Amino acid sequence: MQIINIFNFKKIFILIGTFLAIFAIILSIYSHNANAQEPYNLSPESTVASKGLVEVKMTLIAVDPIKNELEARLQFELKGIYKKGPTYPAQDLLMTVNGANVPDSEITFKEGKPMIVPALKFNLVKGKINNYPFDRHIAKVAISIDPLPSIGKKFAPFELNPVPLEFKFNADVPGFDISYKPMEENSSIFIYIDVSATRSLPVKFFALVIIVIMWVLSIMALLLALKVMKSGKLPEVGMLSWTAVMLFAFPAIRNAQPGVPPVGTASDFLSFFWTEIIVVVALVIIGSCWLKRYHPPIE
Repeated sequence: MQIINIFNFKKIFILIGTFLAIFAIILSIYSHNANAQEPYNLSPESTVASKGLVEVKMTLIAVDPIKNELEARLQFELKGIYKKGPTYPAQDLLMTVNGANVPDSEITFKEGKPMIVPALKFNLVKGKINNYPFDRHIAKVAISIDPLPSIGKKFAPFELNPVPLEFKFNADVPGFDISYKPMEENSSIFIYIDVSATRSLPVKFFALVIIVIMWVLSIMALLLALKVMKSGKLPEVGMLSWTAVMLFAFPAIRNAQPGVPPVGTASDFLSFFWTEIIVVVALVIIGSCWLKRYHPPIE
């Protein structure tokens, strides 16, 4: 009795150790959480930054790889010669931005009016959604602000030069790790960055757990079917119902993955398609054995 308990304890210990090892490997592979607060410094060559600038705060609020969109909000804080109030410009300003929902890519801010813009949408130019949950998407963001001469006012030459910009980035989108990278064209008067979005570690881990669950259940169903076939006995009806329920439960389990695209992703090829086939084979074996061995009672 003691030997059996020790044997069971060893099996449990090996099972837990294997699970921890797999979890550690997953963490080591996907532990590169993106830092959304990457520092951004004004170019030292700017000679007008001390006279004033516009602080542009970009907050990422949504990433939708299915619609191929990245959504963000912009907030502004004016300083120096451009400031009439915290967000009220001292002269007309023209912002050029490559937002997909911005007509002609231009937004005008009137003197003395608050600088308010609707949520901007940017197209995801790189990334394949079918690589879920290992997909990576990139959107390019370009922003510049230029002063416009107001009617009846005269400005010094430096005031009609491009407006110096200070950029701040923030992102906290559930299910995604967000980072940005300034491009070569990026400068103190022209914001040009790549925004990268990848699935977060919990999403990847949960997707891997779903893959393992489907494989384990499907293999159990196949082993059960093979055992029934070799036993020569009539299988119980409960075996048929359990396997049939599993066949229709797998699509629901697959769709339980967070943010999962339609069928055809990498996770489907890793588990869903094959496990469905295995369950169908098991169901056919058990059903055939039942039909072959069932004999109705003679009245």
